[in-house]
Amino acid sequence: MLNWKKIEDLNLKEVVDKTQIELDFLNALIKKDFSTLHRFNVKGFIKILSREYDLDFTDFNEEYEAYLNENNLNTIKNNNIKIATPKLDAYHQKSTNFGVLIVLCIVAIILALGIYYFDAIKVFFKNEQNNSSPAVVDIIGQAQNNLKSLESNVVVIDNKAKEKSDENTSSEIVSNEQDIQEQEQNITQNITQETDENTTIENNTTVEDVKPEEQNTPIESVNKNAYFKISTKTWIGVIELQKYKKTSFVKSQDFTLPLDTDQLILTGPSALSVIDENNKEHQFPIGNPKRFLIKDGKIKSISLSEFMKLNKGREW
Repeated sequence: MLNWKKIEDLNLKEVVDKTQIELDFLNALIKKDFSTLHRFNVKGFIKILSREYDLDFTDFNEEYEAYLNENNLNTIKNNNIKIATPKLDAYHQKSTNFGVLIVLCIVAIILALGIYYFDAIKVFFKNEQNNSSPAVVDIIGQAQNNLKSLESNVVVIDNKAKEKSDENTSSEIVSNEQDIQEQEQNITQNITQETDENTTIENNTTVEDVKPEEQNTPIESVNKNAYFKISTKTWIGVIELQKYKKTSFVKSQDFTLPLDTDQLILTGPSALSVIDENNKEHQFPIGNPKRFLIKDGKIKSISLSEFMKLNKGREW
C-alpha cells in the first residue's frame, strides 16, 4: 500500500466526485489540521480512502489518536465503566419452578385425551381400510389390463418401424451409389480440362515473358521505449530486477521508459495510457495503482500478486 501522503498527487475534485467526501476534509487531511478534522467522521472517511486508492494511514492514525488523548477528546473510557447487576436468584428459581409445573400439566392433559379417544380412532381406521380395499383391487386390475394392451401395441409398432427402415436403407444405398458415380465423372472431366489448360499455358510462355519477382517484405517498427501518457501529476516507482534498485519520481507530463532493461513499474491511482513496443495504446482508468513488467523488450500490465512474486514478496 502507498503512504497516505500520496493523496496530494490526486485531483481532489475527482476524489470528491468518486467518494462523496467533503473537500474541506481532504484539505484539512493534507495539512494535518486536527482541530478541523475533529468535526468530521475521520475514521469512516479514512476507510473509504484506503479502500478506493490503496493508501496506508497507519502513521496518521497514531498522530491523530495522540492529539485526541492530549486534548481529552476521547470521551469513551471502557476501563472506568462498572455495571452493577442485582441478585435475582430467588425470582429465577420461582419462575423456573412455575414453568415446569405448566409443562407437566399440558403433558398430562395430552396423555389423558389420547387414552380416552384411542378406541374411537382405532375403529375409524379399520372402517376406512375395509371400505378402500375393493376400490384398490379394481384399480390394480385396470392397470394390469392397460399394461397388456400397451405391450401388444408396442410390438406392432416395432414391426412396422423395422419394415420402413429396411425400405429406407435400400433406397438410400441406391441413391448413394448414383451420386458417387456422378462425382467420379465430374472429377475426371475437371482433371482433363486442367491438363489442357496447363499445356496451352506452357506453350504460350517464353523466356522473355518471365520476370523476376519483387520481394516486398514489410518491416515492422518496434519501439525501444514505452511511452506513458498522463493527464495529472502522477507518482512513479521503478525497480530494476537485476539489482533490485528502487527509484521513484513524480511526473506531471508524458514520459518514456527504456525497454532494454528488465524492471518493475508501480504508478499512482491516476488515469494513464501506455504505448507498448508495437505502437499499441492501452488505457487505464483512475482508481487503484497500476503495475507493469518490462522484460525482453516488452511491457505488460500485471496483478498485485505477480508484482509481489517478482519483488520478493513486497508491495513496493
